[in-house]
Amino acid sequence: MYTHAGHSLVYLSGVCAASPIRARLCEEGEQGSVVTTYPDFRETQAYAWNLVPLSLYLHGSLTPGDRLLYGSRLIKDALEVHAREGFLQEVCGEGHCPQIQHSFWRDLVDANAMRDIFIFAVHTTREQDQAAVDWLNYEPNVNHYNGFTNNCAVFTRSLVNLIFPHSVHRDFPNDLGMMGPKAAARSFTHWAKKRPELGFYSMHFAQQPGDLPRSAVAQSGTETAIHMKKYLIPAALIGDHEVAGSFFVAYFLTGRFGVYKEFMRHPSSLASEPEIASETEENRTEVKWSYVGTDAEQKQSTVLGLPQDWADYRERFAAMQDSAEVKEFAHKRFFPQQFDSGKASVDDSGHPWLTMEIDGATRKVGISNRNLMAAESDPELAFQLMLGRVGYMLHAKNHMRETMEEFRKDWALLEQARNRLLPNHDQQLKVASLP
Repeated sequence: MYTHAGHSLVYLSGVCAASPIRARLCEEGEQGSVVTTYPDFRETQAYAWNLVPLSLYLHGSLTPGDRLLYGSRLIKDALEVHAREGFLQEVCGEGHCPQIQHSFWRDLVDANAMRDIFIFAVHTTREQDQAAVDWLNYEPNVNHYNGFTNNCAVFTRSLVNLIFPHSVHRDFPNDLGMMGPKAAARSFTHWAKKRPELGFYSMHFAQQPGDLPRSAVAQSGTETAIHMKKYLIPAALIGDHEVAGSFFVAYFLTGRFGVYKEFMRHPSSLASEPEIASETEENRTEVKWSYVGTDAEQKQSTVLGLPQDWADYRERFAAMQDSAEVKEFAHKRFFPQQFDSGKASVDDSGHPWLTMEIDGATRKVGISNRNLMAAESDPELAFQLMLGRVGYMLHAKNHMRETMEEFRKDWALLEQARNRLLPNHDQQLKVASLP
């Protein structure tokens, strides 16, 4: 966004989507959903909010556990069409939900292709989940969006404060009186950390590697002003040093909340399950998508990985790239150029594919963890895709790469793709997975 403010939504681990405009309690094994508001979804009616499964929001799939391995505008477009004709059909209908700019239903599908996503959460009871369901289902779902007084962060504040009163509030000095996404995350995090019985945890979903621009980290109003010359320079030129100074004072007093730093302090991921103490409330919902163990160092090691873990993987990856069998498949720009322009499609199972014309031949590759190794998926393209993905993650900055848990899955896919393509390669050059 122009102001780098980001977007705010609510993740409800115990509430699932009966439809985009109807909530229900989740059943065992379901991951929950996200609910948010936008200026205009461009649907059959001007709805205030939409509710979609977490997996659809993150990766454009209705199947929990599906992960996109490569993201592009063409792939996201194909997943949007598939969702419009499937889960979103009730609110789209004929002639609605166009694929044009500012048609915000599109932001509900594979959002992870466009941006990093951070979730700050606590455990809820079944009664609290039911309260959220009741609020969503019985309050009028009519859009009254206003960028200043009724934006996405205001919606977040209303819903979360319904369950946890006074947990979310605005940051008046840093957001200049508005309610901002970062203020919602900051105030809720500070509130939750004072209540350890709620089991505060956080998750980070790094933007999918591909041809789309990398997203920036969400900022408050004064933080944007400090980091962007287009705000401070005019103030300096007109001699209004009090304005610039007030930005610095407000930011250094209350605005230095880093979403990635907070994730590093309380890391968890969808890949692991928690050990919920028996002495917690009897009716507290078991959250299946948090960390294992209670020791802070153990959490960071399991989810984030230690610096030595990443260094070992970089060393092993370099050895793989330098092997005679692999050199011809490696690319300096991570992914072969034809990946950017390949034709994207989604099959009946919801799995995305890329089809390319290479040297006069039509070839296609599966681009999710579910179909990368499918019989129809070209072995060479699958290996090149995984070389690009793993190489990107190993060279990305900390806040732009996935968790160690997810990376280990990628490494396993890389080895499977290599063994499939090069079944008789020299065993001495094989790169073994870390334990």
